[in-house]
Amino acid sequence: MDCLLGLDVGTTAAKALLYDLGGMPLASASYGYGLITPRQGWVEQDPEALWRGVVETCQAIVKTLRPGDRILALSLASQGATTVPVDGDGRPIGNAISWMDMRADEQARRVARTWGEERIRTTTGWPLIAGLPLQHIAWLRDHRPAEFAATRYFLFVNDFIGQRLAGERVMDPSNASITQLYNLADGDWDDRLLEDIGIRREQLSPVRPSGCLIGRLTTAASQATGLPKGVPVVNGGHDQFCAAVGTGVTRPGSVLLSCGTAWVILAVPEDREVGLRSGIAISRHAVEGRYGVIHSLGGVGASLEWFVDNIWRGDDKGAVRADLYGAINAAAARAPTGASGLLFYPLAGGHDTTRAGAGGFAGLALSHSRDDMARAVMEGIAFELRWALDEIRRAGIGVTELKMAGGAAKSPIWPRIVADITGIPVALPAAREAASYGAAILAGVGAGLYADPEAGLASIERDAERARFTPSASDRQRYDDSFACYQAAWAGICQRPGVPCRARSGT
Repeated sequence: MDCLLGLDVGTTAAKALLYDLGGMPLASASYGYGLITPRQGWVEQDPEALWRGVVETCQAIVKTLRPGDRILALSLASQGATTVPVDGDGRPIGNAISWMDMRADEQARRVARTWGEERIRTTTGWPLIAGLPLQHIAWLRDHRPAEFAATRYFLFVNDFIGQRLAGERVMDPSNASITQLYNLADGDWDDRLLEDIGIRREQLSPVRPSGCLIGRLTTAASQATGLPKGVPVVNGGHDQFCAAVGTGVTRPGSVLLSCGTAWVILAVPEDREVGLRSGIAISRHAVEGRYGVIHSLGGVGASLEWFVDNIWRGDDKGAVRADLYGAINAAAARAPTGASGLLFYPLAGGHDTTRAGAGGFAGLALSHSRDDMARAVMEGIAFELRWALDEIRRAGIGVTELKMAGGAAKSPIWPRIVADITGIPVALPAAREAASYGAAILAGVGAGLYADPEAGLASIERDAERARFTPSASDRQRYDDSFACYQAAWAGICQRPGVPCRARSGT
């Protein structure tokens, strides 16, 4: 049987999924690795641990192959903006600096003084953030000059793993966009930014389209992974953009909602100028000629984890986590729409990053039950999503449906809550591992099976959706009232004597 292999090298785990040419998953494997936090605000990773993740998962996939099975090509989805300094032979010089690392605040301030924050945003598409590679590299130059001088190439997870597999350094546009070293309009590295931090163009991998052939699996990579030598290795993309390919979020209107610890919104603007005017971070899409704006709600998903561990589970430390989630979903379904007037603000993240860490329950009364609390947590995160989506639409970017993927999409009640609160239809894509599915589609493009990613998705998907939730007209007014109260309570209006809140009062 002919197959395609999609790899997904994320922040805390690597995954490998094997698909037949009809898009059906045949085998999967995962390998977890940790983060290194040597001091507050610093987040690093061992690049060799990322490579071990690829090796282990590929070896597991190989064990499932049957006589006659043939992997036509493989491609890679990856975390973005993690900087991997290497020597001339591709060996890491120390740990990688993660996209979550915030040590380079001083370097970000210097860039702001030199360039201006608006010029940086309009040039690269991304607002000035200390955790992006432009600042990582400047920090290495300023604080680790010996390591900086010894670095022959500054790689990122996608081209670091790609080089290990195929022996060639190639960058994709969606990952290049997130480095803040990339000129969004030109579609290439920005020489002025490179000069500013003291590196040369040849120290970065050449940028080529997602879906193009990087090379073929080398002898060394074949020996390490167990995959046949010579398998085509295809240029992939950032994990969110691969997920967008895998869920069909490639044109304006359809929006990817990726739900993990962070909830990430990826929408497709009409063009680059619309995306830039929105003020939201914008990158090149894995589909050539398209763009995607990305808005992260931060760690909102961690609020449910907190609720599971600190309120629901109690002293039952031996409870199976899947059973706990099942019980919470059942509880949320039992509670009435609006959680009997109880509001919950996520404990981390949200539509406004300046208010992180200011969450909790509002209006909690003796009459409220654990069922109400469970539903309030889910509704509160959905309110934050609605707040962010409203801002996206006001910026001129269309939102006609949400493609919901990740942990929250597995809940039987949460997608319904999201649809009712946002007023936007929610579709659950058939592909549960959207990033690796998108990477497999790109592998098919590179193997010559499909003309482009959209043609690939149209060709291989059988059932595009496993479920769809249309907003309930009967709950619309109730949630509109609750959302108005949610916004007002955050501003302190509902805390003032004599100001009624219809949602809080239960009317």
